[in-house]
Amino acid sequence: MKIVTNSAEETIRLGGQLGRHLKAGDVLGLIGELGSGKTTLVKGIASGLGVKQRESVSSPSFVLIKEYSGKIPLFHFDLYRLDTIKDIEYLGVEEYLFDKGVCVIEWAEKMRMLLPDYLQIDLTIQGENKREFKFFAHDKRYEDIIFRYLK
Repeated sequence: MKIVTNSAEETIRLGGQLGRHLKAGDVLGLIGELGSGKTTLVKGIASGLGVKQRESVSSPSFVLIKEYSGKIPLFHFDLYRLDTIKDIEYLGVEEYLFDKGVCVIEWAEKMRMLLPDYLQIDLTIQGENKREFKFFAHDKRYEDIIFRYLK
């Protein structure tokens, strides 16, 4: 499925709509170039998960992992600066994948072979504020989310 947003606000709304239908143990893999809206989408997901300080959601580029409390915890990863699977394993990402929260992984293509069933979201810049989101379900549950809630 493909969805296009025309502003950061629309991207946040899309993330919120998605976040409201996620549950503990869900994994989302975000793939897209710098500036494609990954962190903006995560702000919306955080809102949908009940994270109170949505504005505090920022890219974890330098700390690599950020945890946010909400109705369901959100674990936000940024693998941009990691080069090898060993780096990712050393970080301990896999331990979070089976925890009691939702994992959202920016630059998920770097650890695709380590991911359990997940929802892949490819982000593409279409213009100054326009973004395209392509959703690929790697599990029946994610197919249901895409086709029932993200029309």
